[in-house]
Amino acid sequence: MRDGEQPETEARTKGIVMEKRRITLNGTEFTLGEKYRDGLTDQEGTAIAGGAYLTGCDQLQLLWNDTTGRPVEWWVDVTRIEGVAVEPRDGGPAPMIPARHP
Repeated sequence: MRDGEQPETEARTKGIVMEKRRITLNGTEFTLGEKYRDGLTDQEGTAIAGGAYLTGCDQLQLLWNDTTGRPVEWWVDVTRIEGVAVEPRDGGPAPMIPARHP
């Protein structure tokens, strides 16, 4: 990539640039920044991290807002992920999360 050139897969949110990254867990490819559904709880969230463990129980971390608007992060076994829940949209992988108040 040349100086000043930006990756095609980036998302911009209030001046923050985040490049979407693909990770492979248990032989399945996931894209951080995309939305996925936990098949057990039916909760949809944005993939923000992935973990590969020695035991083979790989997990994807999902982020969503609860009913009060607070951000919730949850680790989900990749065997429970049911695929992309919502198509990505222009302007970022997820809506801005409100700042936490003390």
